[in-house]
Amino acid sequence: MLELVVLALGAAVTALRWWDVDPARPLAPLVVRAQALVPLVGPLALLLLLRALVAGAAGPAAAAGALLAVHAALALPGWWVAPGAPDGERGRVRVRVAAVNTWYGRADAAATAALVRRLDPDVLALVEVPPAALPALERAGVAAALPHRAGRAADDGVGTLVLSRWPLEEVADERLGSLPARGSAEPPEGGERTSDNPVVRLRPPGAPPVLVRAVHPYYPALRDVGPWRRQLRSLDRWAREQAAEAPAAPFVVLGDLNATADHPPLRRLLAPRGPLVLAGRRLGGGRPRTWPDVGPASALLALDHVLVHGLRVRAGGAEHVPGTDHRAVWADLEAPRAARTGTVDPGL
Repeated sequence: MLELVVLALGAAVTALRWWDVDPARPLAPLVVRAQALVPLVGPLALLLLLRALVAGAAGPAAAAGALLAVHAALALPGWWVAPGAPDGERGRVRVRVAAVNTWYGRADAAATAALVRRLDPDVLALVEVPPAALPALERAGVAAALPHRAGRAADDGVGTLVLSRWPLEEVADERLGSLPARGSAEPPEGGERTSDNPVVRLRPPGAPPVLVRAVHPYYPALRDVGPWRRQLRSLDRWAREQAAEAPAAPFVVLGDLNATADHPPLRRLLAPRGPLVLAGRRLGGGRPRTWPDVGPASALLALDHVLVHGLRVRAGGAEHVPGTDHRAVWADLEAPRAARTGTVDPGL
């Protein structure tokens, strides 16, 4: 009987995955948190299936098997590696990106620098980075490895920096909506708390310009998930407009999105209905879980992401950084080589 109750709860949580709940509803915060737990239901169903089979309980075994089948279908896109073109086809240009949530500057600076040396990223996004964290990061060698900078450090989790080995320019974009380039922990009356979400333009050698947007939407608060949903919707609108205006122009969105692919506001962004591809989904082996990274195998949810448009994903993963509660995410991307005429090589 207990197994059937647990399976019924698991089925209810799974069903919530498809509900883009109105933030005005009283239970909206509970629904959003339940959606984050959807990836945990599959392993639970597997355990209950094995338990029922050992006990010879036909009813619980059938129910657990049905729930497990649903989760296997949901997980398949994250494990299946989509067929791709051979490496190096048409002389494509590698761009490696990474993102670290510094947890209000608690991320160990020496470990962050070691991560930069090991991964050798071309672009690094740092979120929740306060001014007090910068001297230690510079002493550790992060600035020397990635000397070009955009964005700013700011207190109260607002600061977001983009560091690059290549020159970059910060782009003023009036379409950023609820995810502004400059956020505020103390917005004016009627406003929403936001972090910085800068947009930069990179010029990788041999490739066309690549837009990179480092993002950190507000988390789904216990009493009000409205800002979280509105900020993710704003990102969705911006990405769609960007893709519609220049379909062949590559761009990247990366950072702590405070959402999993089981949250409808994030899923709207993703292909085939949306303009972006989740890098972790293209690699096979499941999406890397990044939070809460507070102990061995403690990360349960995939909140940190790399999303791309017009770029191929070749490799990626998540890495532990001592001091922060988020794992760093990274991805190896391939940009089309710039044609001599200055147009984008169409071999995407």
